[in-house]
Amino acid sequence: MAEPSSAFARALLPLAVALALAGCSASVPRAAAVGPLPVLTVPAGVPVVPGLQIGRWWTLFGDAELDRLVAQALQHNADLAVAAARLREARSRFDELRGAELPTLELQASAGRLRASAEASGSGQAFIASNQQVKLAAQFDVDLWGRLASATDAAGARLAAQAWARAAVEWSLSAQLAEAHFRHRALQRQIDIAAAVRDGRARAEALRRIERAAGGASELELRRAEAERAGAAATLAALQRQRLAAVGVIALLAGDAPSALGTIAAAAAPLDPTLDFMPRLPQGELADWLRQRPDLRQAESLLAAADADTAAARAALLPSLRLTGNAGGDAVDLSHLFDWRGFAWSMAAGLAQPIFDGGQLRTRVQQAEARADAALAQYGHSVANALVEIRDAYAALDIAQRALAAERERVAALDRATRLARLGEQAGATTQLDVLDAERQQFQAQLAEVDAYRDRLIGQVAVFKALGGGHDADPRLVGQGRAAPEPTRSPRGARRAFAAARGQSHNPETGVDR
Repeated sequence: MAEPSSAFARALLPLAVALALAGCSASVPRAAAVGPLPVLTVPAGVPVVPGLQIGRWWTLFGDAELDRLVAQALQHNADLAVAAARLREARSRFDELRGAELPTLELQASAGRLRASAEASGSGQAFIASNQQVKLAAQFDVDLWGRLASATDAAGARLAAQAWARAAVEWSLSAQLAEAHFRHRALQRQIDIAAAVRDGRARAEALRRIERAAGGASELELRRAEAERAGAAATLAALQRQRLAAVGVIALLAGDAPSALGTIAAAAAPLDPTLDFMPRLPQGELADWLRQRPDLRQAESLLAAADADTAAARAALLPSLRLTGNAGGDAVDLSHLFDWRGFAWSMAAGLAQPIFDGGQLRTRVQQAEARADAALAQYGHSVANALVEIRDAYAALDIAQRALAAERERVAALDRATRLARLGEQAGATTQLDVLDAERQQFQAQLAEVDAYRDRLIGQVAVFKALGGGHDADPRLVGQGRAAPEPTRSPRGARRAFAAARGQSHNPETGVDR
């Protein structure tokens, strides 16, 4: 006949194997493939520069005012301050859950006095007794199946996600500020052009009035000159209104006080479209640039957090072990509380296995798995969105290059046409209407050339941003403990392993264990 202890051990062996398999199911790797990456077409005439660093891409434009604005925004922008506060909150939460894995120790003190009735005393005599206790109490939850460790992993991944969220604010802020700055500079140039045209047309109007008074010009010519001057003035007013809005945007992004709006307006030099700023692209693999984008790293970290939550929820289904102990003085007489006669201690271990809770623990596992699946879908969407942004940025830069070349050709042709029209008017070969028409087209072409040059600069900014430039987040600053921003667990694979350990089959389509 087998020994009772041996029979008991054999009976527990299948359960131990099942529990071990369940505990190891968290290590099943997740497959988060997003398919083959597309091949990008480099815009014509844009060189690929080996070793080009785009972490601080705004310095590549050689614009001291842009450098100043971005540096100021990184210090004073309100959105960055909010993101920094949320990062501190996430770090505190991570520290809290990491501390839950360690033993607790507390000092306890109590004093009491009671009177026992004669009936309850057993001796037929009522008595009064006192008790005083001072002790150190310790407690430790043994993390048999990684529940506490998984909770810490989830908090660490969320800490990393929040750090990437702050980097994403910086990443987006630098691009928005550069775009607003270039729009402001372009408006400055267009205002200069419009003011010069308005002044020129005002002089032409004054000349027509003199000629009209002398009888050398018709009223039609005078009214036409008035209309041309008024049209230029209206264009100038519209451009000034746009500049006012652009200055406000820059002030908000840079964290400036309202009193600094005049300083911003005066500091931006007009954009010179004749300068030949050469766009450039950094050399590297598309997959590496995707890894630079903070929005993808944030989605990746949230996916890891959801997977860790799933592992913690599964571990809650398994037995838990708690160790407790205390030591200190326990005496009736206060004088003996701190000597050897009052010394007492105790140790205990408690094992608990959930048996019936109305399905609450299992539904929590299903909720966690559903959230992990949603995080995986969101991660795939983020990757797809990043690929579209990169493709669109490359295409937009190529279009901006061609548009600027066409506008420059148009301006050169209209400059020549305007000169010929004026010479023709002096020679009597063309009319004043021909001159006004040529000047009007020349004016619009000059404004359009500035727009095209601005769009090429903004196109370069969009490429740098799409490739993940514009932040300097360091994953080492947030990857504390076991926290890491990469997904490491597969809820579906772990679900199947857990079901197998419990002698069930798992349906991946319905999510039901049978």
